[in-house]
This record gives sequence, C-alpha cells and structure tokens, in this order.
Amino acid sequence: MRNLFWAWYALFLIGLLSVLALMRVNDGAVLILSFDGDAIHMAQIVLRMQGGELPHQDFLTPLGVMAFLPVVWLMNAGSGLGAAFAYAPVLIGLVCLPAVYLVGITRFSPAGALAFGGVFLVQLLALVHGGVEPTVTVSMYYNNWCWAVSALLVVLAVLPPRSSSVKAIWAEALVLGGGVAFLTLTKAPFAVFLLPALIVALLVRGQWKMLGWSVVWALAVMVAVTFPYGLVAHWQGYVADLLYVARSGARGQPGAALPLMLLAPAQVVGNLAVLAAVLLLRQARKSGEALIFLVLAAGWILVTHQNWQNDPHWLVPAGLIVMVFAQDVTLYNRFGWPLQRALQSVAVLMFALGAPLLMTQVQSLLIHNSLKPERFAAAMKTAGLGDLRFRSAAAADVRVERPFDRLSGETTAATLLNGETLPSCQKITGLLIDLVETGKRLDQFPQTKGAQVLYADWVNGLWLFSDTAPLKGGAPWYYGGAAGFAQAEYLVVPLCPMGQGVRRMILNAVAQDPAFNFTEVERNELFILLKRA
Repeated sequence: MRNLFWAWYALFLIGLLSVLALMRVNDGAVLILSFDGDAIHMAQIVLRMQGGELPHQDFLTPLGVMAFLPVVWLMNAGSGLGAAFAYAPVLIGLVCLPAVYLVGITRFSPAGALAFGGVFLVQLLALVHGGVEPTVTVSMYYNNWCWAVSALLVVLAVLPPRSSSVKAIWAEALVLGGGVAFLTLTKAPFAVFLLPALIVALLVRGQWKMLGWSVVWALAVMVAVTFPYGLVAHWQGYVADLLYVARSGARGQPGAALPLMLLAPAQVVGNLAVLAAVLLLRQARKSGEALIFLVLAAGWILVTHQNWQNDPHWLVPAGLIVMVFAQDVTLYNRFGWPLQRALQSVAVLMFALGAPLLMTQVQSLLIHNSLKPERFAAAMKTAGLGDLRFRSAAAADVRVERPFDRLSGETTAATLLNGETLPSCQKITGLLIDLVETGKRLDQFPQTKGAQVLYADWVNGLWLFSDTAPLKGGAPWYYGGAAGFAQAEYLVVPLCPMGQGVRRMILNAVAQDPAFNFTEVERNELFILLKRA
C-alpha cells in the first residue's frame, strides 16, 4: 500500500480541492452572513485595481497586491465578483498542489501527509477567518491564504526529505522563494516574522544552495509581479503604507497587547506546549531542531499578534512537525520519561488546541452550502457584483447602542462638527443598510454625481452604492490620519456610525487643517452632507 500511496495521495488532494471549491459557491453566488464591511473593503480594492488604479499609489492599503490580484484576474476573465472571490483560492491551490504533494510524500508518513494536505486545503479555502463562531464571511480571507502557504513553507524548510537530489533542491528552492514572495506581496508580517525561522532551518540543515536559490526566486517573483505597477514606486508606496498603518492610532495594533495575548486563556496553553516541545527536543539531543522550533514559535506568535482576534492557526502544523521530530527519538530524560512519547503527547495537545479553529473553518463551508439563497440579496450598485449577496441586505437588521452616561458615571468624548455636538450613537449592525440608503439619498443631489466623497466611518465605500467616485489617495478602510482628504469634494457624516470613535477621529482631522473647509448643504435623519468650500 505504501508503494501506491503516491497515487492515492494525488487523488486525495485533487478530490478534496474539488469538493471544497464547489462548497464555496451556493446558487452561483457567495452568501455573506457577517462582517459586511470586510466584503465592501475587498470589493472596493478589487474594482479600483480592475479599473486601472495602482495600490499604494492611487489608494492606501497595508495589504499587498497579491491579496487582490487573483480576484482581479478572474474578474478580468469574465467572472462576477462573488465567483472571482470564491475561486481565487482555488487558483492558488492549483498552483500550490504540486508542492503540497511533494512535501507530503517526502516528509510525512501516509497519515501525516493526509493530515497536512487536508489542513492546507481547509485553511486556504475556508469561508471564515477564524474564531469559534459558526459563520460565513469574506473577512480577512487573505490571512487564510497566508496561513496555508506559510505552513507549506515551514514544513518544507524545517523537515528534511527522506531522500534528496539536485532536481529536488531546485524545485524546493522555487517553492520557498515563490512562497516567501507571495507572503510578502499578500500580508508582509507573515514574511517578516517567519523568514528568520526559514533561514535558520535551512542553515541548520546545511542547505546553503537551496537558501541561495530561494532568495533568487523570491526576488524574481517580486520583481515580475510588481513591475506592471511601477516596481520602485510600488515598493516605496507599499512600505509607506505599512509604516502609516503601524503608526496609526486607529489600526496600528489589531488585537490585544503582546503580553496580554501570550497570557490569554485561549493562548497560554498552546504557548506552554511550544516551550515544552523545545525543552523536550533539547533533552532528546536535537539541539538544532529545538533552535529551529524556538525561532519558528516566536515568528508564529508575532504573526498571530498582528492578526485580528489573535487566532493561533499554527498549532496543528506545529503538532505535525513535532510528530516528525519524535519519530527517531529513543532517549529517556532524567525523570525517566520516554522522550518520544512525551513529544508525541505535546503534539496531540497541539492538535487538540488547534482543532476548534480548524473545525470552525470546515463548518464555514458546510454552513455556506446549506444556506437558502432566497434569504440573501445583492446590495452594491456597480454592475458585476450581483453574485456577492448579503443576509443583512435582505433582513434589514439594525441594532444601535447609545452610551448611558448618567448610569455609568462615564462621559463619552464629544464629537464636534463645525461647533455642533453630534449625537452620541453607534450601530452594532446595519452598515450595509446605511450605505445603501445613504447612496440613494446622495443620488438625489445631482451635484454629487462623479464627485469624490469622504464618508466619516470605518468603510469609505459610498461610491459602490451611488454615482459618486472613489476618494483618490484615500483608504478603503480608515487607518487614521487624513490620507486622501485633500481630494474630497463632499463630506458625509453619519449621525449614527458603525465607529463613533472613528467618526470623531475623521472630523478632528478635518477640523485641524484649515484647508479642509466644509459647509453644510443638507441634512436628514441619516447623515449630514457638507461641501468643500
């Protein structure tokens, strides 16, 4: 059976990819249950790129171009936005499948190879970013792509193959270099924090030639991808956007502070398991592996810290690596523990801790496939977006929270607009409904047609719901500061935004610059419309 496993494994990978791909579409569309703002954020960038705009030059985003290019390519081929989003990771999976197959048959037992291939494809094609809440969302899909690809690169660099050849080294260098380039051009922290571990792993294994060729391939891929976007100008803009967001008061740190994250109940046991694995590897006289795993764990933790909700998606791949490390261990430690059994126990603990996240991702596909399409509706005005549908567009569910200052004894900071104190109010749900209705109201003012509009809330996407234009130089998602504000011809201030603090930050930035002089031209129960003087 072992001799035939190479054929069965290929069929398994192709079959699982096909099944998961089909589950990403329901009635020819992607049906969104939650995090509507992230879908609007994705739609804005994809459509702006499709229209010829350059990321990091025409608009601000800390995400790399590869977070959107696969979707853009499929839309250019004739797909709607929903189908393009659904099949973009399938395209990535097809490119990665030979590498996943290579890693599976050269580094794992049959059971380990099946587990690794399954984890890779589930993480890549899931319809939820993480957490333990069963839902379907576009939110942070690029994190899923990066977790899957980074797991592939880590296993390839850290675990030696059972046999090697010159051709294999060349092929693996291509995978490593191309993968690092993909991470860099999708979400840079994955590459920045995991690259030291990849380098240390190759050096410990003595793979100097593979390291050298990996660098060459990484540079070649990055140059080839970014050349159409201006190459030097693109990289200057990318770095500037990353620094802009890192210094931002609105989004510089998406989760808890690092010490709090390390000690959080959902994290501390996994972190202790990693530390135990390092100590046990040292006791097993595997100092090189212990060093690699320590540097790798630091990278994983830092990547987790940079992702919203701080979900440790690295636990299951870490357990698979520890299982392989334990295979040839025969020693006992000073307490009389069989170190192989101890390492395997740590690996099982990692599997148990990582399983809920993985199950949430599996459930997202099952839930999506069971949803009733008639309960969802398209919301965006732009053509070609009808296959991205939202439950909130059909259900019209709006929930509002207002601070009870008198009961709590705390005072909410006032939000001022031209000297007027705005209502203290924030919506919990209803972003999509607000944008649709605001877009309809704006279209009743002919002077706003084709005008660049600044929306004082998290998502600056009114142009998808009206005849207005995207804000040149602005950010589709607000990261602080005043990027693009100078181009705004109109300012729309929601009376009850999704982010009350964000509205206050935007209006404070407008008030602090004399060049941003807006005068009120209209107001209703939904928003205040102001025109640039």
